[in-house]
Amino acid sequence: MRNILNFIKSNLSKYIGQSRYKKNILILVGGRVLAQGIPILLTPIFTRIYSPEEYGVFAVYSTIISIIAMISNGRYCLAIMLPKEEKEARGMVLISMILPFVVSIFSLIILLIFNSEIFALLNVAILSKYIWLIVGNILFIALYEALFYYELRQKHYKILSRNAIIQAFVLVSTRLLLGFTGFTEVGLGISYFLSYVFPFILLSINIFNRGDFNFQEINRNSLKKLLGQFSNFPKYTLWADSLQMVAQLSPNIFLNKIFGSITTGYYSMSDKILGSPIWLITASIGDVFKQEASEQYRKDGNCHNVFMKTSKALFFIGIIPFILIYIFLPSIITFILGSNWAPVGEYIRILSLMYFARFVVGPVSYVVNIVGKNKIDILFQSLKFIAIIISFVMGFYYKNLTIGLILWSLLTTLAYVVIYLVSNNLAKTSIYDNKTENNFSE
Repeated sequence: MRNILNFIKSNLSKYIGQSRYKKNILILVGGRVLAQGIPILLTPIFTRIYSPEEYGVFAVYSTIISIIAMISNGRYCLAIMLPKEEKEARGMVLISMILPFVVSIFSLIILLIFNSEIFALLNVAILSKYIWLIVGNILFIALYEALFYYELRQKHYKILSRNAIIQAFVLVSTRLLLGFTGFTEVGLGISYFLSYVFPFILLSINIFNRGDFNFQEINRNSLKKLLGQFSNFPKYTLWADSLQMVAQLSPNIFLNKIFGSITTGYYSMSDKILGSPIWLITASIGDVFKQEASEQYRKDGNCHNVFMKTSKALFFIGIIPFILIYIFLPSIITFILGSNWAPVGEYIRILSLMYFARFVVGPVSYVVNIVGKNKIDILFQSLKFIAIIISFVMGFYYKNLTIGLILWSLLTTLAYVVIYLVSNNLAKTSIYDNKTENNFSE
């Protein structure tokens, strides 16, 4: 056993060398492997506690809160990475925390007045009982995101890795506790809510204990200046990210409305099985890419070197696992999840090509924000959203879910090819060609 560990350690050291970039990636990946590994390993238990229908309702719930939480900060949280001055970065954190409070209050009012109509339209009337949970979840996701990007700017990768593990532990422990005690109707939602509350509190304590924030240096005029300086984010990035989020999560809404909660539960589980491993790798690589590419762009005037290094690594990391997933995973799904989940295997096989394309292209497509071409990101996300609309309209027309899923996988893969080609060209763009549009201009 010791020889095996020494072999792994030796090869990792050889691969990493003195590369700070690779070390940062592995720190985040290591934490997220543990964080995602725990829920993945416990999935066979969860699928025997919670039904496909309950997973379907939760898929709609998480879609609602994820979209609104993302919109709530105007995407100013992404601008936390960009200012040269730390004072300005802290101002962006404050902006990214104030706006979600306003949006959460507005959302609460809307849901209290129109809850029956909204949830009936979405075919999830049961959620009308949990308005406060929905609004609370929206708020804490947005608040956590602001602090996450601040710590990412500070390169506190170990702290973020630790927080990811804590987040996973809170999620699975509360999910198991509520499931075993019979609260399966709301167990998935409450566990998701708490998995953001506790990490946010811990991250807040870490930041304020360091004395990073001095609110006296931030005034109304400085915040107003920052709002204008980084106005491209709500103007363009917000719309692009909204389209991206809708493109990623709207299948939950469409499936639930057209085919019901059970079918949505099957799709949600296939998305979890494919999406979780993808997320833990691409989120970590993507976060480091954002920091390193932004830094290289500031120093060298372009970020093509980091772009190519990252995209090549993603391709070679993903190609063999995705081939194995396509061939073998569908045949063992019922053994892993239970007999109630057999259709998940078919969904995984159909969608695997699309997920591989997302795996390779997703993280590096952030380059549009780095070079100040936020408008182009709207076109990127529009391509993916159009693919969804066409696919599910055809699936609904033929009353055949398989047709819809196959079309979605093929059309979205084609969209990612286009996105990659354009992003590669943008990564070569000089900072001096973007003085009037980029996000670094004063």
